Amino acid sequence: MYDYGNVYDNKKHYGQLTPPVYDMGSIPKDFPMYLSYGGQDELSDVQDVKTLLESVKDHDPNKLVVQYKEDYAHADFIFGVNAKEVVYDPMIEFFKSH
Repeated sequence: MYDYGNVYDNKKHYGQLTPPVYDMGSIPKDFPMYLSYGGQDELSDVQDVKTLLESVKDHDPNKLVVQYKEDYAHADFIFGVNAKEVVYDPMIEFFKSH
């Protein structure tokens, strides 16, 4: 979860000094997931996504799509002029089929 950067705010929001850890391994292995990330994203960088992917490595491969866009930064997924065609159209098709 989000780390507020100080123990006071973390304690206020979470009741503990550090943010809780997500257990991504608890996601059902047959739950459809579409993960899209960009090579230019400084908020969710490639190494962070690799860590995430490691935690779901046993996920059903027919239920998991990982899309990497080298030239995409964080806001490109929303404001990119081709985001509909590059990200959202394939994502909608994936969820329609699941």
